This record gives sequence, C-alpha cells and structure tokens, in this order.
Amino acid sequence: MPDAPAKILFSDGRAEAVHSVLEARFREAGIPSPRTEASILLNELGGCSPLQLFAAGPEGGHLSPGILDRIARAAERRLTREPLQYILGTAPFRDLELEVTPAVLIPRPETEVLVDHALAHLPACGSLLDVGTGSGAIALAAAQERPDVRVLALDVSPEALAVAERNSLRYRLANVEFRLSDLFSAVEGERFHVICANLPYVTREEYAGLEPEVRVFEPELALVAEDAGCALMERLANRLPEHLFPGGYGILEMSPPQTPRLQKLLAARGFRSEVLPDLTGRARFVAASLE
Repeated sequence: MPDAPAKILFSDGRAEAVHSVLEARFREAGIPSPRTEASILLNELGGCSPLQLFAAGPEGGHLSPGILDRIARAAERRLTREPLQYILGTAPFRDLELEVTPAVLIPRPETEVLVDHALAHLPACGSLLDVGTGSGAIALAAAQERPDVRVLALDVSPEALAVAERNSLRYRLANVEFRLSDLFSAVEGERFHVICANLPYVTREEYAGLEPEVRVFEPELALVAEDAGCALMERLANRLPEHLFPGGYGILEMSPPQTPRLQKLLAARGFRSEVLPDLTGRARFVAASLE
C-alpha cells in the first residue's frame, strides 16, 4: 500500500523558508528546541548545514520536491512527539553514531560521563562488563577507545541485542561480545575488572508524568523498575562481589534520590562507594570498589 501523501506542504522550496515553517510548527507543538530540530532535519535529510542554510540568502538553497517530501514526512512524525533520533534512525554517543530503534533507549549525554569513569579504572588488557547494554553505547564506546580490553555486553532483550550487534558490526569492533542475559545469568562464575550498568530506575509514578517522547515511544522495559526504581540496581549490587576481581570497580547510573539507598547496600556488601556528578552537577552515579 503506498504511503499517504505528506500533510505538510511547503509553498516555498527555499531551504531558509522550509526551516522557518518547520521551526514554527515545532514551536506550536511544544517541541523543545524547535530551531535546532528544524536545522537537524534540514541537515540530515536535505544536506543543508546551518552555514549553508543561512548563507544561501533569499534567492538560493532550493530543495528538490523529493527532498521536500522526505522532510515533510519526517516533520509529521516529529509533531506526534516521536523522538527525532528514531525518525532519523541514529543517535550520537561520544565518537560513535549509533543505530537506534524503539527497541532501545536513546543514549543520553550524561551516560558518556559513566564511560569516562569506567575507562579510567580499566587496567591494561583488562575486562569490562556492561549490564543492560541497550544500543551498545557504553560497551562499544569502551571497546573503540580501548582496543586492548575485553568488553562483554549483556541485555535481557533479544531485540536490543540485535541493535547493539549491528552497531558493533558497523565499527568492526573485534574486542566486544554480546550475550542474552537477565543481569548476571549468562556470566555465572566469571569476573571482571570493571562492571558498569545503566539499568531501569524510573518509578511507576515518575513514568506516568514523563514527556511523550519517552513515555510513548521509548521501551518501558528499559526505563521502569519496581521498589522505588531500585529493584534491578539492588539485585545487581548484591551480586557485584561475585563478579568483580579484587580491587575491581563498579559504576551504576541512577536518579539522584536513589544514591543513599544504594550506597548503604554496597557498604553492607563490603564496598567503598562514592557519588559522582553528571554534566549538570547532579548526583547521577554511584561508583564502588571492593575494600
């Protein structure tokens, strides 16, 4: 069945005019950063960089009817609040451009800080375990930036693992492996120098109030956890001593109010822990090392 015709029609095919229409429609729909998102669509689908877009002047920068139709269809999807990353099919993470689908969370900039800390504690030729890998962002960034280390990535979702494996193939990373696993179920008896995890930590109450980009389109399985959002993190923390080498390092991403509860549990399991800030200074990570 052929696609329905685009509902957004551009009376003026100049890139600058198209940008103005997109920005206005996005602003009316309550989309954050409407100007930036309009520029991204024109850059990705129309090949118009911001410099080209506004340097073209009032008479230049005309887009073909085919490109205008592609931009209109993408804009209509965005007006439903579907995330731009799913529409374009990719999301940046550190030096990577990762495929993303509704089977995986869209990588967030704050998780790049987790990678910084994980890499800083990885010994030469060491090993890193990424629990709940999703698109593979943490695992693949570590594997690319540290080709000397062994990286193992786990996820409970076969669909998410398929996305992560495609991302790995794109960058031809030979030092990363993927396994289907419910937390540590696929690595019983194995130990690692660093274990990192960005597990679900959103509470049911928080989930109900999330913006539609997240609540409607991103996978609930990768977002929500029971017991005030701590259920999965605490299951993982309880098993950390079995899977870390002596002197090993674990780092978990979470909501700031959850950090005291996790630190208390880790102390009971023999860990020394500290809270680390994200890019905005919020207490986003708990890092733990075996005493």
